[in-house]
Amino acid sequence: MPDPYRDQPAPRRRPLSFGRLVLRAVLWCLLVLAAAANMVASLSGMSTLVRLAFGMTGVACVVLLVIDSIRARRHR
Repeated sequence: MPDPYRDQPAPRRRPLSFGRLVLRAVLWCLLVLAAAANMVASLSGMSTLVRLAFGMTGVACVVLLVIDSIRARRHR
């Protein structure tokens, strides 16, 4: 039964492309690996530069995931 209070049809969502799905999967995997490596580096007492490299990799992954999410919302 149609909604009498809705005067416009619901917007259709475009399915995610294969490339975007692969990008998200790679970024999530890299984020988890960077966080685990950063934890191991911190617990084992590695140098600060190594920990910073893992931390910056994690931050870059988070930023890229947020950018991808914002772009996906705009294209819906």
